[in-house]
Amino acid sequence: MDAAYFAGFNRDLHDPNRWRDFYLAQQAKDPTLPREVPPMPNVDGEKLFHDMMTNSIPPDPWMYPALKRLKESGRYILAALSNTVIFPPGHPLWKEDPLDDPVRSLFEVFVSSAHVGLRKPDPRIYELALRTVRDYAAKNAGSARGKALGWDQGIQAGDIVFLDDIGENLKAGRKHGFHTIKVHLGRTYEAVEELEKITGLELAGDHPKIPVKPNFERFKQSKL
Repeated sequence: MDAAYFAGFNRDLHDPNRWRDFYLAQQAKDPTLPREVPPMPNVDGEKLFHDMMTNSIPPDPWMYPALKRLKESGRYILAALSNTVIFPPGHPLWKEDPLDDPVRSLFEVFVSSAHVGLRKPDPRIYELALRTVRDYAAKNAGSARGKALGWDQGIQAGDIVFLDDIGENLKAGRKHGFHTIKVHLGRTYEAVEELEKITGLELAGDHPKIPVKPNFERFKQSKL
């Protein structure tokens, strides 16, 4: 995530063809938008990306308690398959120890795209994730937990429940044999409810189940 990356990111953000395609896609969802494609906005890509990453730091109020309770149950291997980035030392979001994070520390397996050189929905990263989970199970099959859960029998693709907020990523997961749950941003409690049905566990925390709408007004008032 250096200067060269953001130079390329800004070029992409100011590509008139991408802007037109984006606007037409939004217009298809909302026919009240003006027919004529408006002028392309001037976007500070680095500031936008920094804001996005900063806003994503606080744990989700519905999913985080669910992950903690899944971990406490001991009945499942918690694995993350995440499209990630690496910030250079000195960047405000750089961490010397990537595991120094309340969410990441919950996972026993963590496949980071920036570290393995693959990103969802590339089929190879799903294969890698499954192999990594299998390796974890095999190495721990002799433990009391591993014996109780039958890890010596191996882990199959159909044993995995894969959650994601992007349709293409979910489609690729299904092709690989995973069960999938769509996570709707701002309504992640719906995915938690699906997990409760699958696991039979009470996973929901005490946060009110009220949809959270994106705050676009802050961006309108900025110089983006």
